[in-house]
Amino acid sequence: MKRNICRLFFVTVLTLLLSPTDSFCEYNLATGEEEHLLISTAQEIKMGESIAARVAEKMKLYDNYTQQERVDQIGQRIANVSDRKDLVYHFYIIDDESENAFSLPGGYVYIFRGLIERLDTDDEIAAILAHEVGHICARHSIKRLQESIGMQALGILMIRGSNDAYTRVKANQALGHLILSHARSHEFESDRLAVRYLKAAGFDENAAVSVLDKLLKIQMNRPMQAKRYWYTHPYLAARRSAINKEITGQLDFNDYINVTTDDDYIIPR
Repeated sequence: MKRNICRLFFVTVLTLLLSPTDSFCEYNLATGEEEHLLISTAQEIKMGESIAARVAEKMKLYDNYTQQERVDQIGQRIANVSDRKDLVYHFYIIDDESENAFSLPGGYVYIFRGLIERLDTDDEIAAILAHEVGHICARHSIKRLQESIGMQALGILMIRGSNDAYTRVKANQALGHLILSHARSHEFESDRLAVRYLKAAGFDENAAVSVLDKLLKIQMNRPMQAKRYWYTHPYLAARRSAINKEITGQLDFNDYINVTTDDDYIIPR
């Protein structure tokens, strides 16, 4: 499902007629950093609108008005305390049994019906929505797009500068590892922002932990999956440890043993 969303995102971006602009530097309240961007907020909103229209065509939105209103009200509470108040946020439920959620540039957040049915409280729904709002506020989609363009250009230069196939393969692997490590850091960053937004909006920030406990239980009850060479997301246990540290300010033993490094996400061949 997430693979389809990513494909939809990049295909739509490539077909958009965005006017070329020079890069600009902007201070990001969510990350606390000066960031060099190629895509303006206006362009980001245009991208989000286009992709959201495609999502509406490809996926069925849940027609339960009560649940939709519930999610929207929770989401707007999060949006009102977020670091990007220059956006109009939209919260939708996808009518699908998957335990999933995703966000689009420009303020669009989607949560799947199957995930809502696994959650017990508004605080837990808020934790999911806050994580996705964190992605939007930190401009993670835009950064991944910029990184992919830059990495493709760098990859071409590295490959052209290599005389043997082995070096070219290793160069591609190194670039892929770098991109995926950035993707994992984005997940941790969104978790930290989610804790901040939950607390500011009056929700229980510990719901971010209980949500991951539920997702871990779901994961453990499923059949074992084949090993993958690279992992695009942090392990749920590692995310849980990081969130606990963000809330309590300390790392207990159970959390410590779940701390991972980039090397832990690579399975040697």
